[in-house]
Amino acid sequence: MTANFSLKRTFQLISKQWGENRRMYLMSVLALLGLLGIVFGFWAANGGPRYNEEAAYLIGLFGLFITGAIFASTAFNMLGSKDKGIYWISFPASHLEKFIATWFFNFLVFSIVYLVCFLLLKTGVESYIRALTDNDPGKYAYKRVNWNDKNGINAALPYFISAFFAVQAAFLLGSVTFKRFSFIITIVIIAAFLFLFIYYVSKIANSALANYNWNLFSLRDPYVRGEETYKEYTLSPVIKESILFFLKFLIAPFLWLITWVKLKEKQI
Repeated sequence: MTANFSLKRTFQLISKQWGENRRMYLMSVLALLGLLGIVFGFWAANGGPRYNEEAAYLIGLFGLFITGAIFASTAFNMLGSKDKGIYWISFPASHLEKFIATWFFNFLVFSIVYLVCFLLLKTGVESYIRALTDNDPGKYAYKRVNWNDKNGINAALPYFISAFFAVQAAFLLGSVTFKRFSFIITIVIIAAFLFLFIYYVSKIANSALANYNWNLFSLRDPYVRGEETYKEYTLSPVIKESILFFLKFLIAPFLWLITWVKLKEKQI
């Protein structure tokens, strides 16, 4: 193994990983197409007569989270085997190069392949729905997503995508941290964090602040009858925007960094 980073060696490592796992990757793509096809087929058969395009995107997002988490949790499963783990760690490439090669397939390639599979199947299902509406427009209808609607799924889509990147990064970290049952353990840890967050928010909501108008960034005194003025305590715009920027864009890179550090410290 070497500690020096080489871009050429990184591409060679990516090529090597593709050569050793292409059959598994191709079978995974077929399985993904099959699973999405079954769900879309079920929706097409039972979603009428009033179809909604938002349902197709919700199906896609749900499948993205599930399949992305499963795929990421198997990224470093070779470390769970002593023989494979020793071979992988001692292979003449830096930990950064190995991480980038794994990240390339688990994040970049997976995201592109999933998007292509989703769009292909969505187009096919929409062709079927279009045929139904053309043959019997009085019975069947297809409501398209209004991308200018600020309250529709298009407004929440960027947050779903950011959440997916963070969740996938968490499962990638779990695949390095836990030798066995990384998928289940990571789910339990994420669920525990969500439970604690909801618990503390509910405790705040039921505390002395219950009569205040508050959110994660500001606190406003209750309105006084007959007065239109109020006091508001809020974080500075710089701190607020910094927190939002971290939540939207930096959680996944932060977890990737931790994964790389854990990978450097990994022992079999």
